[in-house]
Amino acid sequence: MARKLNKQEYWLNKIKQDLDNVGPGFCILKWHYLELSLAEGLKHSCYHCPQHKVPLDSDLHNTPTTKDVRKQMLDGLKPAEDNYCYDVEKTGNFSDRQMLAVQFIKDDPNIIAKTAALDPDEDVYPKYLTVSFTNRCQMSCIYCGAGKSSTWKKEIDEYGPYNLHVKENADKYMPRDDILRAEDNPYVDKFWEWLPDAYPHLQTIRLTGGEPLLDNNTFRLLEYVKDNPKELSFEISTNLMVTDRRVSKYIELVKDLPGQKCYVSVDSWGKQAEWIRTGLEIDQFETNLHRILSAGIKVGIMCTFNILSIPNFEQWIFKMAELKSQYGDLITVDIPMMVEPLHLTTRIANKDLINKLDKAYKAMNSYSDFFEEYEILKFKRTVEWTKANLFTGEELKRNRIDFFRFAKEKDKRRGTDFLATFPELKEFYNDASISNENYTPIQSYNISY
Repeated sequence: MARKLNKQEYWLNKIKQDLDNVGPGFCILKWHYLELSLAEGLKHSCYHCPQHKVPLDSDLHNTPTTKDVRKQMLDGLKPAEDNYCYDVEKTGNFSDRQMLAVQFIKDDPNIIAKTAALDPDEDVYPKYLTVSFTNRCQMSCIYCGAGKSSTWKKEIDEYGPYNLHVKENADKYMPRDDILRAEDNPYVDKFWEWLPDAYPHLQTIRLTGGEPLLDNNTFRLLEYVKDNPKELSFEISTNLMVTDRRVSKYIELVKDLPGQKCYVSVDSWGKQAEWIRTGLEIDQFETNLHRILSAGIKVGIMCTFNILSIPNFEQWIFKMAELKSQYGDLITVDIPMMVEPLHLTTRIANKDLINKLDKAYKAMNSYSDFFEEYEILKFKRTVEWTKANLFTGEELKRNRIDFFRFAKEKDKRRGTDFLATFPELKEFYNDASISNENYTPIQSYNISY
């Protein structure tokens, strides 16, 4: 007998059916979601999709590349940039093509049909805007790079890139000379010119970085929203490692906004979280987190789930349950899968780590009274996607070697100690080390520095 679907699963299946009726690759985010990295002059329509350059003579949202992808979708094709979602759906789980559409469908139940009726060349304003003004950041998370973090850029300028085999991995840590300062960035100027026309159409604005609370454009935008009140969700993604003054200024500006939400990132807990996110001090992070929550601001705690999240994830789950018991509905959690760089994804996991992953999922289910059904569902998706997409053979070997090379070099550059921080991964690390010593690549992407 088939398992009975719950209400949420029913509606997510219905959304997929409605999307597929337009085309098997159709996604309304290509019309209604815009993510801008202004320090790089880049955009995309979902965090799973690759970014592309915005021509300065183009609209910020309706670029030629975006219009081409829209056309492919309306022609019944599956654009390659959306393969992550298609792969998730193959495992029988719900993709972000479905889950991220929910917020738009709540506001307009007919939005799929309305979007499908649009001409792919038609200019539209987004409903959901994510914008990063700067790459200025006091942290250098292992899966980030110079484009998103000035601290990463400084390290790479000083030491050079990491010597990795796999091009996708090496590219993440390449030097960048195309990062623009907010003070003389034509894309920032273009944004402020574009905003008044786009603002009436926006339902959500989300600020990211770099670290947005270090940039004055963040507070300028907050003041713009306060001066132009409308029904709007205002969200910010922050590492919470800023001064008390900036935290206080942020709280003062957003506390009365009806749709405010603060997203904070932590990918494990304790010393392991600090190794993953260099610059994180877990005690200060927790102090500032309590300040935000005590002010009545809603918080979404994000875990960019990667290979190093696994060893200590039961503690992370326990900590989230503890916070939820104290603050209730003010807290939600999200566990998006990190899909690159490849050497830090869960796709390099061994059998022991897969067992730990299964154990963590069981632990989260045991705290089901604290977590919403969709929160558990998203972690289930992560677990099952990992199992269905594990690397094998040469690909596995090369990415595990890159993992070892990266961890060893990071320890050298930043004075950290991987094995002392992750004793559970000693065997995993040593196996990768032996493979590195004995490895003759079929094709290499080595970088000398």
